[in-house]
Amino acid sequence: MGTEFSKVIPKGEIIYKEGQMADCAYLIESGQVELFVTSKDESTPLSLLGPGEIFGEMAMLDGSRREACAKANTEVVLSVVSKEALSERIDEADPIVRLLITMMAKRTRETLKVNKSITQNKKLKIRESTNSNTEITDINLGLDVIQKIRYEKELHEALENDEFMIHFQPIVSIETQNVVGFEALTRWNSPEHGLVRPDIFMGIAEETSLIVPLGHWITETACREFGHIQKALSDEMGKIPKLFCSINVSGRQMQDPKLFEILQKATWLNKIHPKQIKLEITERVFISGSFVFDWISKCRNKGYSVALDDFGTGYSSLSSLHKIDANNLKVDKSFVQAMEDDHNTFVIVKSIVEMARGLNKTVIAEGIETSEQLNLLKKIGCKYGQGYLFSKPMSKDDVINFLLKKPAKKAA
Repeated sequence: MGTEFSKVIPKGEIIYKEGQMADCAYLIESGQVELFVTSKDESTPLSLLGPGEIFGEMAMLDGSRREACAKANTEVVLSVVSKEALSERIDEADPIVRLLITMMAKRTRETLKVNKSITQNKKLKIRESTNSNTEITDINLGLDVIQKIRYEKELHEALENDEFMIHFQPIVSIETQNVVGFEALTRWNSPEHGLVRPDIFMGIAEETSLIVPLGHWITETACREFGHIQKALSDEMGKIPKLFCSINVSGRQMQDPKLFEILQKATWLNKIHPKQIKLEITERVFISGSFVFDWISKCRNKGYSVALDDFGTGYSSLSSLHKIDANNLKVDKSFVQAMEDDHNTFVIVKSIVEMARGLNKTVIAEGIETSEQLNLLKKIGCKYGQGYLFSKPMSKDDVINFLLKKPAKKAA
């Protein structure tokens, strides 16, 4: 049968029966599924479904029993869509979208009942899906959804199997190029996919409740490994270096009541002072409401600093920037990497630096890759920077070697 996420159903096997309660829906990866109804020991086919199509979702949406039976017309491979995965996305959708889904589900259910009644009394021609091996309309969309759901399931397993790791990218002084801190970045070493890009798996994690336990793991691991870095440097140098560690926090994590408890415990256990922890949030979180301002104040009251990440690319916060008690603005790499060739972009970056200075905030420029970018940032007075020009993200051990000027292993 396969895993909980993916099922292989032999030809002729019943997937579910009419009248059963629904606990999941299915996406067809390959093969053909027949939907049919039964009456007086006779079965009447309703439709044939092919790759990329979903079925069994109606009973999940309205909590009713299955209106039809489903069987494998050929051997089929199905992706299982859990009730939680579906309802969570619907609950978090825009209210208008939720209304549309609810009304469509209701109308489709009523239409299905009418068609079922007609079909049982008249042998109508079975509707066959246009999704065949030779003519597939929305198959790419369907397969994209399958891949996304697969990643979600694999991410849960990855957290259980300890497949994530923390790498640290140095943040340096633009003036001296000395390391002043690090950004903790999460990597997923998947046995099946290899190293998966963070922009793929973190986006999926943030769409679901997985980001909360993953966020706990990131916080605990980043603090533990940063503590190890500090200890190794202290043992070698005879003193604890003045470094900070930036940890990214999503909007969903900001509403996690355990976040500060876990963070405080992790810093205490690893002998890290709160002022050494910088919590990075993006501009987009400000669309969530005024609680974000209260959350930032809570961070500052507990001794943590706050950085506004990807500044200039998301929510337009200029009108409320004076109310945001953040220590740093992080200029997005798209601005930094474009300012060499685009004078207008250079002017924007220069204006951000000057504005931040006037608001008593410092600027960290992301994505620095060339000496020319570094020189331009130094010219306009940008204080900090990070990027491949200085170093790629590194493992804990490579960070220690990097800071002690020892030969390091190849960075990931």
